[in-house]
This record gives sequence, structure tokens and C-alpha cells, in this order.
Amino acid sequence: MGFLNFGKKKSAAEVDPDLDDLTKEQAALLRRLFAELWPAAEGTVTVHGDYAESSSGGQFGLYNLSRAVKLEPEQNWPQVVERHISGLFSRRSEPTDDELSDDEILSLVKARLIPSTYLPESHRAQFTYRRAIVNDLEAILMLDYPETVSTVPDAIVSRFDADRLWPAAIAAVSAEPLAEMQTLDAGSGPFHLIATESMFTASRALDIPALLARVGVPSAPYGVLFAVPSRHHLAFHVVEGPSALQVVHGIAQFAQMAFSDGVGEISANVYYWSAAGYEQVTTTREDGSVTVDGTGAFFATINGF
Repeated sequence: MGFLNFGKKKSAAEVDPDLDDLTKEQAALLRRLFAELWPAAEGTVTVHGDYAESSSGGQFGLYNLSRAVKLEPEQNWPQVVERHISGLFSRRSEPTDDELSDDEILSLVKARLIPSTYLPESHRAQFTYRRAIVNDLEAILMLDYPETVSTVPDAIVSRFDADRLWPAAIAAVSAEPLAEMQTLDAGSGPFHLIATESMFTASRALDIPALLARVGVPSAPYGVLFAVPSRHHLAFHVVEGPSALQVVHGIAQFAQMAFSDGVGEISANVYYWSAAGYEQVTTTREDGSVTVDGTGAFFATINGF
């Protein structure tokens, strides 16, 4: 399976001043691809720092596109840009996000698990409704169209009662088709892996009970260990005894490898869910070493066996 082919992360480079998710070289490549793939039938297009302007006067922001390509290897960028441009035209006659009715919003909204660094500081003020999950993880809302996704801003969220929009968004993720589950064991104990092309695969961790029900586990009274190295991966182990402590190492090893692939990355750490909520179990340092937190609900559970 392609999701298990891991590569190396690229070294840091100077950040582009207009598209701060990309380096200057990456941003230049994105702008060049956008201009080259723009349909000739739509006239000419001029690409500026963070937007493009067509000869007919239309303006198209490049921020969402920069986020999309950042989550893909560069060899896939032409296809990502082409899909994005196609989506712009396919939605041209459709209402914009803020013109959608409440029912339309509810039919499209999905919750997405993201790293807390997902949004640059310059955009955080538009998405203050974000929910903190644990330490370096949070959740945001997105509208999932057939060919594109868009992040839901405060202006739309404010139209709803929070108890209505978030449950609908999380339920939509839990209802996505579930790929065949794999069982992996690196020698420290088995854990399960779900890997799909959906950018909401890892977001299933926002509702662990629903996930367990989908895979045929009636309950998890001792909690669940899990890792979400990328948007495409969710690794988990239902805690049943003290051997779960060893499984942490296997999941951590997998999480580091999948995170290093650099496609839709979320976190290289291992987490724990129980009736008390979420907590972080491991911390990955810059040198790649992993430390395990010996406090908290997980270790209280292990010591209770």
C-alpha cells in the first residue's frame, strides 16, 4: 500500500513572504503551475504574491491552494493545481460558502483534526471557534465539496448553535466509508491501522466510540492508544492489559515513519483516549528521540491492572 512508503522530510528553507506555508522556491513553483495550467479558453491570468487575476477581472486567492499542495509531494502538484482550477470553474455558477443555506452547510460540513500549527498567525483570527483536543492537536470545520474543500470561518459558524454544527461535522466523518483495517506488529505488540486517501481519516479520532463501533469493538473500558501521523492514517490499540505499555513503542515507531513522509502531516506522537478525555503519551524531540510521559490517565490505568 502506498501509504506505507515513507520518505524524508525536506530541510528548512526561507519562507515565502506571501504564502508562508511554502518556501520561496515552492511558492514560485506553485505560481508557475497555476499560470501554465490556467485554461486558454478563460483568457489570460496574472499571478501575484498570494492571488491570481484573470483578464476578465476575476481574482483567485492562492492561500487554500498553497495549503493543499503543501500536503502533497511536489510530483503531485500539477494534478492538485489542475483539480483546484477545475473546481473554481465547476463552482462558478454555484453560491459561495457564505451564500449557502444552513441546511446546505450542514450537508457539507466535516470536522478535521489538525496540528495546532496548521493555521498561520495571520489567519487565526478568522477561525477562533477551533476546538483544542490535546496539546498540539485541535479540530477545525471544513466544507467538503465533490472536488474541493474550504475551511469554515467564524462568520459562518456564528450562524449556528455550537451544539448543532459540531456534532453534525463529527458524525459526517464517522460515516465515511471505512477501508479494510490492517494489523501491524513491530515486535512490541499488535495495533490496528486505517489508511485511506480521505483527508479525514485521522479525524475519526475525534469520536473514538464511533470508530470502535464501526470496527466491531463494543467498548473500551481501559481506553485506547492512538496515533495520527497524517491526515491519511489512524493507528490505534484498545488497551486490555499492562502489555499496552509495550505497544506504545510500536505505535510511536510507526507514527514517526508516517509523519516523516510529509504528506498531510499531523503529529509524530502517541495519544490516549478514555472516558476522561484525551492526553498525550509520547513526545518526539527534534533529534528524533521519543520520551514517554509516566503520569496521567494512561499510566494510572496501566498501574491499576
